[in-house]
Amino acid sequence: MNEQHQPEDFRSQVQRLVAEGKLTPDEAAGLLEGDSPNEAGTEAMALMPTQSADQFRDTPPDLDLHVSGFVLTVLHDAHLSAPQLSANRDGEVALRATATGWSVRRLTHSGHHTFSLKAILALPFAPRNVHAQVEGGSLTLPDLAGEMQAEVNGGHLKMGRAASLNAEVNGGNLTATELGGPTHLNVNGGNLTLEGARSLNASINGGNLRWAGLLTGGNHRLEVNAGNATLYLKEGSNVTLQAEVTVGAFKSDFATSQSGGFLNTRHGGRLGSGEAQLSCRVTAGQVKVLSGSGVAL
Repeated sequence: MNEQHQPEDFRSQVQRLVAEGKLTPDEAAGLLEGDSPNEAGTEAMALMPTQSADQFRDTPPDLDLHVSGFVLTVLHDAHLSAPQLSANRDGEVALRATATGWSVRRLTHSGHHTFSLKAILALPFAPRNVHAQVEGGSLTLPDLAGEMQAEVNGGHLKMGRAASLNAEVNGGNLTATELGGPTHLNVNGGNLTLEGARSLNASINGGNLRWAGLLTGGNHRLEVNAGNATLYLKEGSNVTLQAEVTVGAFKSDFATSQSGGFLNTRHGGRLGSGEAQLSCRVTAGQVKVLSGSGVAL
């Protein structure tokens, strides 16, 4: 790796990362919100693990993140020789190197207002596999090289690309983009937005799913119980659709057949050549399926 940055206060670090293009102005504004330049406690230095640079190489490029009541932004900084964690208050969040990867945990709760603790985890590598648990906090991740496993319980998680996604959302919000592999989604009273997927395997129970992707083959399923799902099938999708609806609603913007009675209906249709099989089961919920080149979240 190249140069190491000199120790700096949190505000200066955020400003530098904006200048280097590693943070957007909007992301920086969120990290600095509520902090004045002269506010006590904003000069916490970067926290570094105690191992040597050689020992860092033995730690897998995987992350285990537990975000509880604070804001964590993870980013890739190739100038670093080792991961570093910095925060606007000292001693409340820590980074540890373990046999299974890098772990971030909150150590103490100081009694400050929720989300007033802001932290940045800068990595000299693109993270591979990530396990994230968000509880009343906010987490922003860069593109991943591997798999994402997420549990969101009343918070916000925003991520970029990943090879696959296994997510459970309970009363929170998760936004993801560009997933090339399998997705396993469970939404229970929360909101999940997924752009650029190539598979669909989802259960919605009293929550909301907004999914956009390209389906060209394989088997896919959606189950909605007292919730809402909107599917955007991008141009080039080839789908055979079968939907069973009990005391619910189903809509599509392409031709489908309908059979059954008032309480129980069946819908079927085909988009393109129909190689991908999409099965939907709806109970006291709503599903909308849209198609074409103009769909977007």
